[in-house]
Amino acid sequence: MLLLERLINSTSVTVESNLLVIHCGSHLMINSQLMAPLKKALDRGAFFMPIQSIFLGLSVFLLLQTGCEAKPEYQTVKWVYDGDTLLLKNGHKIRLIGINTPEVAHHGKKGQPYGREATEALRELLKGADNKIRLERGKQAKDRYKRDLAYVFLPDGTDISEWMLQQGWATLMVFPPNTRYIQNYRQIERAAQRKKRTIWRQKSHQIKKPHQLKRAYRGYVRLKSSIKSIKITKNNIILELDKKIFIKLRKYNLNYFTRYDPKKLLHKAVIISGLLQKYRGKRIINLRHPVQLVRVN
Repeated sequence: MLLLERLINSTSVTVESNLLVIHCGSHLMINSQLMAPLKKALDRGAFFMPIQSIFLGLSVFLLLQTGCEAKPEYQTVKWVYDGDTLLLKNGHKIRLIGINTPEVAHHGKKGQPYGREATEALRELLKGADNKIRLERGKQAKDRYKRDLAYVFLPDGTDISEWMLQQGWATLMVFPPNTRYIQNYRQIERAAQRKKRTIWRQKSHQIKKPHQLKRAYRGYVRLKSSIKSIKITKNNIILELDKKIFIKLRKYNLNYFTRYDPKKLLHKAVIISGLLQKYRGKRIINLRHPVQLVRVN
């Protein structure tokens, strides 16, 4: 995210991708490309200003002049299930966008390493903010478990997903179309990896080659391998790694791959990050976004 922040009372302005975003409780989004003609028009004189630029300019001017009277709407957290799931006082269950934290013991299942610690860290963070949060809803509103998907912020502006990644309590988890802050999250995760913070001290979270994995292993991996074969089906692109581990990319996510074509990675070395799962007898990692895949020279 390109950040251009200007605070006027409770108002801030950011440029995110191709959008000019004015933060004032709710968001007014304006295509930043339309601001170029506005600036040119101001330089030349208002007579040559397009109608759309006049409207946009007045909208921005009025919001900034008033300091944006709309106040952020805060919610109260009633319970923290784990490091990425909250229950609000109003009964809504919130799943934080962009991260995945270790599981805590539940329903007879054994907890994962650092699951309890990650949960307690989040509880302490929220306690310091009197359990008040602000929600920014994702483009996809709910997950398959009917939980509300949201970016979650403290009153001081702290992005909780970002904080959990920074402290090493979480791994990056991408589910398009909720990708707004994903590039920033990836940079923060990489910094935590380099510093070996918390979960990144575990052997399971280090970069491995496929032959180093136990056949029965399921869970988070960072695998380095060359692409042995590529199969294109009606809905998917399947990349085969060593030891018959497969990367599955659904074609509707191809539009996120603007810097390279995954179909042209045959015999190329890569590092893939994600959850290794078993599906129909095969070991599969779902690839949803380029931040999961690093090409190795």
